[in-house]
Amino acid sequence: MLAKFFIFILFIVAEIALGVYSLAISESLLARFLFFILSAIIVCAAVVKLSNKLLPDDDRRRKKVVKKKAKVEEVAE
Repeated sequence: MLAKFFIFILFIVAEIALGVYSLAISESLLARFLFFILSAIIVCAAVVKLSNKLLPDDDRRRKKVVKKKAKVEEVAE
């Protein structure tokens, strides 16, 4: 339920931003490019933050680090 509300709010914010964009800077190619870059960065940051919260940690990387430390300790002895 909360996820649906978040998606709905995100959709509304995107529509408002696109409306302002189309009214204010519809002819400038540089402004279009900068708006695209800004929105791409915002979407990328949101996806990374959301995936970090939803997906579990990768335990395989930790296991490899532990194995390497064990090998180094064996060689040192």
